[in-house]
Order: sequence, then structure tokens, then C-alpha cells
Amino acid sequence: MSHHDWRDAAGQPPDRGKTALRRVTRTLTSSEEHPLVQAGRLSSRFRLAHPVEVHDFPDKGNINQHTFVVSAGTPVPQEYLLQRINERVFTRPTSVMRAMIASINAQTASVAAGRLPPGDEWETITLLDTLDGQPFLEVENHRGYSCWRLMVKIAESRTYKSLGEIADPAERLRIAGEAGRGLAIYGDFTCRMRTDGLENPLPGYRDTRLYYNQLRSVLAGSRTPDDAGALIPADPTLRHSTEEHFLVHLEAPEYRRRVNDPAFRPFIDLVQAEEAFGVSLLEGMDAGRIRRLAIHGDTKLDNFLFSSRTGRVKALVDLDTIMPHTWLADWGDMVRSLVNVAGEKERDLARVQVDRDIYRAVARGFLSAAREVTPAEVELMVDAVQIIALELGLRFLTDYLRGDSYFKVGPADPPDLNRVRAMAQLTLFRRLREGADEARQFIGDLRAEAHA
Repeated sequence: MSHHDWRDAAGQPPDRGKTALRRVTRTLTSSEEHPLVQAGRLSSRFRLAHPVEVHDFPDKGNINQHTFVVSAGTPVPQEYLLQRINERVFTRPTSVMRAMIASINAQTASVAAGRLPPGDEWETITLLDTLDGQPFLEVENHRGYSCWRLMVKIAESRTYKSLGEIADPAERLRIAGEAGRGLAIYGDFTCRMRTDGLENPLPGYRDTRLYYNQLRSVLAGSRTPDDAGALIPADPTLRHSTEEHFLVHLEAPEYRRRVNDPAFRPFIDLVQAEEAFGVSLLEGMDAGRIRRLAIHGDTKLDNFLFSSRTGRVKALVDLDTIMPHTWLADWGDMVRSLVNVAGEKERDLARVQVDRDIYRAVARGFLSAAREVTPAEVELMVDAVQIIALELGLRFLTDYLRGDSYFKVGPADPPDLNRVRAMAQLTLFRRLREGADEARQFIGDLRAEAHA
């Protein structure tokens, strides 16, 4: 989703720790209702001051496309974001909202307990109640139920789509460091959240073993669930969400061409050879060496908010992908994306390099603020960046081989887009491995510096 200001009018977030999440339904009378008309009608179901105006939100993300700006009250209107959770992506929106509320409560309690370092600022999302006293609204229509939430828009904040939009090199490093610090603050504030009963909002996401089983099934040429056999998960929810990604969807000649592509075959061999390394974070959690926490799940740069006054990080938003995992996955995904000089669609693999200055800046920001990480986890920070790059490369690669069933290729995209993405990401993995000793050295030095 998108970002922005999440406080109530009094500046205090409500305590939702004991809120019962019962269903609130409103039946739509017409499937052809104009989106702005619908948004205006649904906003009236929340506890808003009047008058109320609704506008389209231009900075909506790729997932939750139904996002609107709501202005309410006088003489100075308060701005909110009204948003529908995309139930085609998040098939259990009520679970998404429970996790979101738990994260909000954990962050709010940490700030109230004085755990924020002096001079720092941190804001949490604030959800407005419905007229029935619920933290979100479920709406019934001809397709079933949809889930809507209303959030206070965080003021005096800005975001960055990528570090590349920042012209000044020094400012680029500073923002990278602030993002690292923001991840550490968020992780410290939420690391005590309970994970029992916490459902993965995207069944199968970040399950590297499942991704490897999909590759095995696709390389075996499976075209039906019977072909895939025991490689498909037995869990009904997981099976329903992932079954099609175990199967080949291409005509036989095109499938053979992709699998036997001499330029692509070395990348297939690479991901197969690295399976033990790729699943090592999962094995560490299973063995109890790494904590399984409620992680954020989507630590891209534009989910961090920065103060427009001070330039400091002030929030980590988009709380739709909270899930049980290790914080090292959040760390690895953030660093993997920030240090990639060429981007994910680079065809000239010689240009795929690691920006070590950015890597060091993110690590410095993170380790300067992290208080709740364990020494065993810190030892795996370098591995985690490589593992998440490997995992994403594996996902792109498998998707290309089976026919682009997950990372859809649009009409304006080149037909080999996922091949390009896989090769770029796996080349990044190789570059990260080449620089691993240097990264371990500076992370060790920064850790010692933070504890000096």
C-alpha cells in the first residue's frame, strides 16, 4: 500500500489490544457504483467530523488500488486514507487486520514505555473506528466481502521510491542509513509480539523450501497436480494458494527451449547447487538458533517515512505482510534491493554490482539502533542478504521456466522479463558472495562500535 500519517485527532492512538474483531457488513446496491461515490459513502461509516470530502490518492501502490484521500472537519480539515485491502492478493483480510492492529499496539506501547532514543521520533498508523466501534469495515457485495480501513495520514513526511532519485551522494548514504535505523527501531518495538495464531497473509511467501519444490516439479515437467505428487503441500490453504505454481503452463516446445537455453542453464545449476545455503535460515529457526518473530515482510524503501522537517526516519508503514519469520529476512530484502546498482531488469550482467558504501551505511544505521538482536543473528546478517537475493532469483527463474504464472508479464513487457530478472538477481547473489568477507568485517566493526 502506501504511506503516510496515522494518528487520531487528539494525537493518541486507541488501545485495540482487547478489541473484538466482529464483522461489520454493508450491502452495495450496485456493482457499477463510481469508486469516488462508493468511497464517500463508505467513509460515512467511520467516526469522522463533517464536512467530508473524498479524492483519489495518486500515490497508491501496486496492490491496494482502491485508496482514497478523505478530508474531514473544519476549520482545518484532517486528512485520512481510506483503503480497501485487495482480497485477490490477501485472501484472509481479517487476519491481515489482526496482525496490523497487533503491530500498531506493540509500537505504541514501546513508545509509551520510553523505548525510543532521545531526540528520535516515531509515529504509528492510527485506525479510525467505524460507527459501530470496530477498527475496520467489512462490506458485502455480489463478489463476497471486502475489507476497508480508514487511517490518519501521517503529516510532515515524505518517501523515496529508490535511492537513485537522490542526486547528492552524501544524502543517498544518509537516507540509506536512516532506513537501516528505521528497520532496527521497528524490529525492537515489535519483537515481543506473539506469533501463535499469526497467519502468513500470503501463504507460501518466504518459504524457500516450497520454492525449491516448485523448481523440482517444474524441471520434472509436471503439468497436473498428480504429476507433481508429494511436492505439492498437503495443507489445504497452502495448496490452494500455490498449486498452479508447481505446474508447467507452456507449450512443450517453448518449455524445452527455456529449460535447455544454454545461457540460462548455468543459473538453473547455480540455484540447485545452493539449496542447502538457501534454506539455512529456515533450518536455523526450526532448530531454535534463530528467533521466529512477527516481521514486517516488505521492507522496500518507499515503505519508510522520513520527516520533511528533519530528514530522519519516522515510520515504517504498509503493515499488510506481517508474518512469522526471522528479522534477518527483512534485513536481507532491504539491503539486497538498496545495494543493487543496476536494478532488477538489467540485461548487461557486467553492470550488476554491489554498492558497498550503501551496504555499509545501511548496516551502520541498523546496528546503531538495534537493541533486541542476538549475537547469533548478527553473525548471519551477511548470509541473510545473499539468501534473500538467491531466493528471489530462484522465484524469477522458476516462474520463467513454468510460463510466468506468478510474476505476470504485461503486454508492454518483454516476453523474457523473468529470465532477465532471474539472471540479474542471481548475478547480484554472486557479487554479494564475492564481497562477503569485506561485509563481515565492517559489520563486525560496526557492531563493536555500537557497543563501545
